[in-house]
Amino acid sequence: MRIHFKNISKAFGKKIVLDDIDLHLEPGNTYCILGKNGAGKTTLMNLLLQLSGPTKGELIYDGTSLEELPQSLKMRIGAMSEDNPLIEELTGRQYFKLYGQLYGLPRNDMKKRVDDLTSYFFDDPDDLKKRLSAFSTGMKKKIGLMASVLHTPDLLVLDEPFSGLDPVAAKMTIDFIKAYQNGNRTIFLSSHDLAYVAKVVTHLAVLDEGKIVFAGTLQDFTNHGQSEIDSALLEVLQPDTRDLGGIEWF
Repeated sequence: MRIHFKNISKAFGKKIVLDDIDLHLEPGNTYCILGKNGAGKTTLMNLLLQLSGPTKGELIYDGTSLEELPQSLKMRIGAMSEDNPLIEELTGRQYFKLYGQLYGLPRNDMKKRVDDLTSYFFDDPDDLKKRLSAFSTGMKKKIGLMASVLHTPDLLVLDEPFSGLDPVAAKMTIDFIKAYQNGNRTIFLSSHDLAYVAKVVTHLAVLDEGKIVFAGTLQDFTNHGQSEIDSALLEVLQPDTRDLGGIEWF
């Protein structure tokens, strides 16, 4: 799915959170939005998911404006939010059954997809017989990711997909995202886990005080691998150096 943030601005009262954002997302690429806390990353993702509307500008999906977006196009979008809300009274199986029904998936298709995803993400398929309230943070994160792709969306939006994961689960998630990006899909994520970001994305955008200060390929951002991604980000953001001289007690 091709996305265009066309001169997007978003304000809450007098506070401008996003200021004249112009950004293109193309199929076949995996993007990450980077920036300090409060830079506007979550607001940008909420706009993409139609959880709020822009104050100014236009958001265009495959040539169709947000205001005219048909339900059929909305059904091509999958998402996992950072807080990853689940219906914790349900078992994993019950949750996926409900999710599949919401997207109108045939029962046989849904069962195969859930079985395949469970075999990949879980050592014991019987885990899905447990209530989600009994799951660890990492297990819940896996459930959220599995649900987000159950209907094979063309646009996949992931907010902090690596938070709460141990290194093994994080690698599993990285490999899965790379495989899901089959050359025709658009993946857009936000993450502070820069080492993992560097392994999965093709493109980066950096937000600072509501403005895009960098948008391009990972290779351009890291000067073709000559810089680490965290060093490159600090070079773009130019944060102030704080004086520790006044803290004498340690």
